[in-house]
Amino acid sequence: MRVTQQDIARISEVSQATVSRVLAGDERVDGQIRDRVLAVMNTHNYRPDVRARSLRQRKTHLIGLVIKREVGSLQDDPFFAMLIAEVVDALAGSPWHLCLDIAADTARQHSIYDELLRTRRVDGLILVESEASDERILRLQQDHFPFVLIGNAAEMPELHAIDNDNFRTAEIATSHLLEQGYGRIAFLAGPQTLTVTRDREAGYRNVVPEAMVAYTEFGAHSAREAAAQLLDEYQPDAILAMDDTMAMGVIQAARERKLAIPQDLGVVGFNDTPLCDHVEGGLTSVNLQIGNMVQWAIRRLVDVIDDTSVLGGRQAIMGCELMVRGSSVRGKL
Repeated sequence: MRVTQQDIARISEVSQATVSRVLAGDERVDGQIRDRVLAVMNTHNYRPDVRARSLRQRKTHLIGLVIKREVGSLQDDPFFAMLIAEVVDALAGSPWHLCLDIAADTARQHSIYDELLRTRRVDGLILVESEASDERILRLQQDHFPFVLIGNAAEMPELHAIDNDNFRTAEIATSHLLEQGYGRIAFLAGPQTLTVTRDREAGYRNVVPEAMVAYTEFGAHSAREAAAQLLDEYQPDAILAMDDTMAMGVIQAARERKLAIPQDLGVVGFNDTPLCDHVEGGLTSVNLQIGNMVQWAIRRLVDVIDDTSVLGGRQAIMGCELMVRGSSVRGKL
């Protein structure tokens, strides 16, 4: 009787997805596990029928990522540059490749997802920037299409997702500003529909005695205008910004008003991007371990793609670290 891939998985005491990754030469498979699987294959003279497997699985070996941003705006967004680079690095050396699309608005985003599902141009999707009522998730679930969410899925335990504790990270960042002697701390938030905005706002509000919040689109230009309004209306002495790019918009608005950083205005961002080095003394920012999150998401997505019998959601929370620099420290570091 011909030995099957299922037989190899059973004898090796691993999943069929792991056997598939060993056959594909995925270097992320643990070395001892790879050796055990290969030894079982050799003992049982297992030779996979590559052509039959390809026809049966009909895989493109493409993983999709759709980013909702205006065309041309990514060049000023170091977070997504970092995210894309981490995805590409995580896929290097594997049979998988990245398929990237940009959606300028919600209508275009829906159109791209419809096209991806209709044509099966990709085998699975990484979702980012989840919303409270996310039509993408509902659409993918209805179609039984493999995807992993980088974002808050606490109310959807059936999903495969990884996130930071954004409530706690905002608490930590806001508490740091209080400890540095800032008393009027404002929050420059992202779009109100995003779960990450809501989570960070909740953490901020849990610390400050008097909340001052402004919502804006991502990007330095939008952030500068919103920060100017915050500074003129509330006169805060510190601002927690939704990300580092927005923090740069805050600093621009502060400079226009002759406010010194950090003496007159403390500033903290999120994502710990290379922008932090562009501020004298450095920009204080929350490092969210994006690389580790991406690696987890891709490993889980490949598992789901390779083995459709993977049932039930699996979720993880990644730790973070506040990288304290000059923009938020009134005394010496």
